[in-house]
Amino acid sequence: MFATGYAKHFKFAVVGGVLLLAAGCAEQTVKSGEAVNTYMPNLKKSSSKSAPRKAMSEGSMTESDRRRKRASFKRTLSEFESDLVYFDFDLSEIRPDMRSGLDRKAQFLLEFPTLRIQIEGHCDERGTAEYNVALGHRRAQTTKDYLVSLGVSASRIDTVSYGEERPADARSHELAWAKNRRAKFNVIGGVPAGMN
Repeated sequence: MFATGYAKHFKFAVVGGVLLLAAGCAEQTVKSGEAVNTYMPNLKKSSSKSAPRKAMSEGSMTESDRRRKRASFKRTLSEFESDLVYFDFDLSEIRPDMRSGLDRKAQFLLEFPTLRIQIEGHCDERGTAEYNVALGHRRAQTTKDYLVSLGVSASRIDTVSYGEERPADARSHELAWAKNRRAKFNVIGGVPAGMN
């Protein structure tokens, strides 16, 4: 009799414990669901008013938005390619006044991670052709290293040296030579779909 009463009380305790556990889980689920339901409308409301245009999915953009985004990309791409880095005579170190331009280039490349670029190294006409090809290579490589130090993947950047072969200004004086000591940038691939 004692064993039978004990077994009944044990069963009652187990069933009661299971019911309490289930009720606790159900209550927790409802609370979590309530939190989601009360949070999501606020999230949708704030995202539609204050989220930047970049966060809009391609499907939710109007044709006008797509044209503006494409025009902005093309303008920034043009600036990226036309903004050159200049070097001092016989040097390949990045000048302090050139760093802010390279910082902007790195930001652009990080914003569009599929882009691939080529950096051309150029020199003025002074020195032998072989020396200038080597100097042009060092200039392109130093420029690449700077972008990599800012987080751009090295695998996205090719380098080439043209030495003195492609002058920006063919005249033979200091102003022309200063224009020729440069690194030039070309986007060679990875333009996002719909941006060309």
